[in-house]
Amino acid sequence: MERAASLGLQPKDKALAAMPACAMGASVEAGAALLFFIDRQGVERDCMSERLASLLSEWRVEPISEARELHRHGNWAPSSVLILNTHGEGMNNPKVAGEMAMIAQLAPAIPILVMSELCDFSEVTRAFGLGARGYLPTSLAMSEVTAIVRLVAQGGTYVPANILAGLFENRQPAPAQIPGETTWPCSFSPRQLQVLERLNEGKQNKVIAYELGMAESTVKVHIRHIMKKLNARNRTQVVLMSRNALQVRPASAAA
Repeated sequence: MERAASLGLQPKDKALAAMPACAMGASVEAGAALLFFIDRQGVERDCMSERLASLLSEWRVEPISEARELHRHGNWAPSSVLILNTHGEGMNNPKVAGEMAMIAQLAPAIPILVMSELCDFSEVTRAFGLGARGYLPTSLAMSEVTAIVRLVAQGGTYVPANILAGLFENRQPAPAQIPGETTWPCSFSPRQLQVLERLNEGKQNKVIAYELGMAESTVKVHIRHIMKKLNARNRTQVVLMSRNALQVRPASAAA
């Protein structure tokens, strides 16, 4: 069941799309949820961990310097979350990519939040492509960070509002089509492009089904095919990754 939650975030700062929580890949034990905070810089790691622990009293905050230390934690509660602080390093940095790969290997069931001083479309897209479930610009207030941690622990996804807004504000006019040419961006069918456009508008499956005159189950099938073609893990990644496809959407697809 699809759902959306704000958990105290201000409207100007939130851009949330909640996804079903995946099944845990590791054995779990009852108890406090763990929040792993990975940061190679010791002073900031300790300060941030202490601050998070004071605001998330129901959580156990574990500061660690690198992802390989996760092997010491074999059992955790289903609502556990991990924050990887990359500071000013981009997602294409081999060290950052290596940390993301190590996390996926050692804790595949734990949702990852990337914290970064960088916040542009390409960085956010790369983060989600590497498996992140949320992106935390360092400009966020701590109250917002803790709200996002709780959101992601409940199965949600967080994308900075300015990134989602840019998907619509920065669209380019569609290039001219060659007469008789029927090639679609990413091999999308006209129906899939119609569904994709409505996903970008934040519409629910039942609304998309009503507008396009199809069954809701058919909409779900189209979304699964779109996710497969884009290699996306959820609807939020679809929105982030589909801007180019929508920019070159042929006029006949809107018919």
